[in-house]
Amino acid sequence: MSKPSKADLATAVKQARANLTAGLRTPVLTRQRETNQDREAIGSLWVSRVTFSAPAEDDARQIILNAIDILGRGDEQYTHPTTEAVQAQWTGYRAGVSGTEPEPDVSEAEKFGCLMKEVKCPVTILYMYGGAHYINGPAARRGIAMKLAQLTQGRCLIVQHRLAPQSAFPAQPLDVLIAYLSLLYPTPGAYHSPAAASHIVLAGDSSGAQLALSLIQTILTAQKQQASSRPTLRFNGRTVELPLPAGVAMQSPGLDHQGDCLPSWFTNGPYDIFPDVPPCYEPGFPADEAWPTNPPRGSFYCDSSVLCHPLVSPLAAKSWTGAPAMYISIGSTERNSDATRVVAQTAAKQGVAVIWDEYEFLPHVWPMVLKTYPQTLKCYQSWAEACSRFVSGEVINTTGRFTQWDDLKTRKIDVENVTSLSMGEVERLKRSRQRLVRPFTGEQVIKSTL
Repeated sequence: MSKPSKADLATAVKQARANLTAGLRTPVLTRQRETNQDREAIGSLWVSRVTFSAPAEDDARQIILNAIDILGRGDEQYTHPTTEAVQAQWTGYRAGVSGTEPEPDVSEAEKFGCLMKEVKCPVTILYMYGGAHYINGPAARRGIAMKLAQLTQGRCLIVQHRLAPQSAFPAQPLDVLIAYLSLLYPTPGAYHSPAAASHIVLAGDSSGAQLALSLIQTILTAQKQQASSRPTLRFNGRTVELPLPAGVAMQSPGLDHQGDCLPSWFTNGPYDIFPDVPPCYEPGFPADEAWPTNPPRGSFYCDSSVLCHPLVSPLAAKSWTGAPAMYISIGSTERNSDATRVVAQTAAKQGVAVIWDEYEFLPHVWPMVLKTYPQTLKCYQSWAEACSRFVSGEVINTTGRFTQWDDLKTRKIDVENVTSLSMGEVERLKRSRQRLVRPFTGEQVIKSTL
């Protein structure tokens, strides 16, 4: 394939925006059925479907609720979720088969055993998929998970969290916590052996990265509350520790759930895949049993009173001290790039090792949009390399790299000065925008992102 031109890029982004907008015009339940279907695992990947049972104890849920209370201002309104079983899919690379090889007709346990025969390194990636918390499922990210497993010679576990708007925040962070604990402390009969926290990397794209950092904030808060680097809780009949993972590896993170608060949302609008206002927040959107909600609220994911909470928008987190190393891959023309820059800069200044990997002119989640571009291959290699380095135990230092469009040459970026936005300005802009959000009844534009 010849090198893509800027005209090719503009055409591809325009088409991706049109496709996304069309999907957002679809009734919620219909769109969920379209994007959250399981399907046969064909070709060079192993998939083993698992279900982690809900613990009888309430401790995991209380860890989440305590973090909401401690990190919030006290005026947040949200529904306390039930703790439920969590489905997930082990995903790995399947060598030596054609791209049309069917999924073998054997048990899920046998598929997991076959997957593990391909694993050469201890890297375990806990993957959270994007989709604004309301669409997609593990099958939608198998390709990414397979590539990361192949390049790290490890394995991926894709979490199937509950979907909004039917299940609002904090059901999704709770599901992720249950999956993480189940990796660390499997119940009898589980396919996998206990995974060491030092071998686990949280990974995700878009809103999935938001869930990954929400888990980090939850663990850091539990550490402070219990005055211990390894807080404890009861889980499936025993007292266990809640350690931090080895690292967090994110692609095009969506770290501001409001989205349209910061300048990049407007300056990068013509070059990214997001529409100005998602159709699901416009008059005439086709209603169904899921949306608008009853009673109405201003966001698919949560009540508007929670939009500025760090577990909803990690952009709002004031402290990342003690967090594990982070890898962040971002396109320079993403509408949400300001939020990502603020999080990276704040974390780096507080002593967190941040690997910043920026690509010129590229839009949100470009590896899924521009699959054949050379920048996509480079991104996957860097993403996987970061996961492997986090698990290796080597000392990670903060580094920043900007890859140019024309020749793929790189230059260094000072991650501690990657944005001029201050946390004070960010909070002012977020609170100002939050005050404008009204419950959506289907009759007005609330100009809020997903």
